[in-house]
Amino acid sequence: MKRMILFWMLGIAVCANGYAVNNPSSGATYRIVLNADASESEQWAAGELQQWLYKVSGEYLAIEKYDTVYKGNRIVLGYNEEVKAKTGLPEPAYHDESFHYFSDNGNVFIYGGKQRGTMYGVFSFLENEFGCRWYTPRVTVIPQKANLAFGEYNYKSAPGIQVRNDFYFEAFDPVWAARNKMNGRLEFSDQPAKQPGGVESYWAVHTFYPLMPPSEFFEKHPEYYSLINGKRIFELEKNGHHQLAQLCLSNKNVLRIITERIKKRMRESPQYMIYDVSQNDYYNACECDKCQAIVKKEGGAESGLMIWFVNQVAASVEKEFPDKYIGTLAYQYTRMPPQNIKPGKNVVVRLCPIEACVAHDLKSCERNKSFLDDMQKWAAISPQLYIWDYVVNFAHYVMPYPNFAVLQPNIKTFKENKSIGIMEQAAYQSRGGEFSELKAYLISKLLWNPDINTAEVTDDFIYGYYGRSGRYIKQYFDLAQSLITPEQHIKIGLQPNDKMFTDDFINQSLALFDAAEKVADNEDIRSRVALSALPVFYLECMRNPVAARNNGTYNRVLDIIAKEGITHLAEYNQSMERFKKIVEEAR
Repeated sequence: MKRMILFWMLGIAVCANGYAVNNPSSGATYRIVLNADASESEQWAAGELQQWLYKVSGEYLAIEKYDTVYKGNRIVLGYNEEVKAKTGLPEPAYHDESFHYFSDNGNVFIYGGKQRGTMYGVFSFLENEFGCRWYTPRVTVIPQKANLAFGEYNYKSAPGIQVRNDFYFEAFDPVWAARNKMNGRLEFSDQPAKQPGGVESYWAVHTFYPLMPPSEFFEKHPEYYSLINGKRIFELEKNGHHQLAQLCLSNKNVLRIITERIKKRMRESPQYMIYDVSQNDYYNACECDKCQAIVKKEGGAESGLMIWFVNQVAASVEKEFPDKYIGTLAYQYTRMPPQNIKPGKNVVVRLCPIEACVAHDLKSCERNKSFLDDMQKWAAISPQLYIWDYVVNFAHYVMPYPNFAVLQPNIKTFKENKSIGIMEQAAYQSRGGEFSELKAYLISKLLWNPDINTAEVTDDFIYGYYGRSGRYIKQYFDLAQSLITPEQHIKIGLQPNDKMFTDDFINQSLALFDAAEKVADNEDIRSRVALSALPVFYLECMRNPVAARNNGTYNRVLDIIAKEGITHLAEYNQSMERFKKIVEEAR
């Protein structure tokens, strides 16, 4: 890995020892060959292999159907009788995402499950053997070679996490996601983006009111909604904030309507793997006697009532849709697992560590003990556990947020607790989040293989993405991560006035970005440096708005935001206006 980074920095073309494209011993040219029954993703992967090998070397390899008559060297994509004879292994299942590539007598064989396995094998082959990198949807780095040559290979890999959802704006690009082995997606639209190889998609979240809108039911049936302080309500003012309530889950008509409507959704939109029946994004559970009797019976605060309700929906759905799942949340007031009821076999529990300290991993921080305990209990009773994790500062997307050290250990912990899927929610509405490109890329690698060397992947990205500026960006990266100490705890609402942010940190960071800008290879990289500096400029504006207005920092922030098309500085779009108001009204 470090050797490849050095080659990129020096601009040296590297050619591995092995079989050349125009193999002098055979007088034949390599071809990419596909089985007659190749899947759509295998066909697409063949085109990708052809394209990227051409960009590596300028050599064009023809794509042809598998032909036993042809005696020249080949790159064979997909499982066939020849692969069976050479490996002695049966054909992988259609949905098997594991893959194997190997060489034999100058030929290269890449195969896996037809849906995505072979496709993933092609991209790993290009990454591992030729140094191809798809860092972002906009930035691809392809090392140049004097000529195309193939070596001796025998590489196998399988996904560490079954369903992998990288919830960054950059990661939503379907081609980037396929190239980086992301197969999970949270969808709200009935016309989702088409991704090569398809996705294991999850329909929606916080669906109580989308399925049972108060505008449709409340006037005639207020009993369908939460009883709070003796009154049926669907919304309320609490602590100065507008909040939604929930549904009355003990009401038989609520169960009937939710079940009917989720089935209707499944019939109309059959593309999803999991269909959501979950609480609104607030507290305010129903306090009626019937609901609270079930809460008391099942234990675990409100989660027992939720699982009791969702299990009934899932049991009804199973009769018509035996291969589908009903999902729900273990989130905030439903996070504590129930004591006397278990989720049904076709229920997926999405567990959310929204209260966790993200300065330290789940196992090492005392503040995370309660979540860790809850997760272990959910893992013990749930047939499917799906983690909805948080890796960004929702209060200030673009502000420095040194949480890189927890990404790997937390994903490993989720895996240890039988998670079939992980969604890493981040800055998803637009570009501009702090190190969004790097974090999205690193997360994609971790979700496929939680045991990777994260330092190597991080360095590979920084030096490949930032070119000569990379050495200064790396120094800033290390400086920012060093802000975390055993005593420093942060959550998803980190503020600019936190004690770990000092004038010395800002000054050191700005000096590094200034040096990075001066050595940038070209304007594209200079723009990448500016985008990476935006968090520190933003932090300076928020900490000292008067100075930021006077020294030009504020205008520089606005310029970067406009140039890069950044629309969200935090979870809610209006944060852009709040930011401008804070700085422009400073005196």
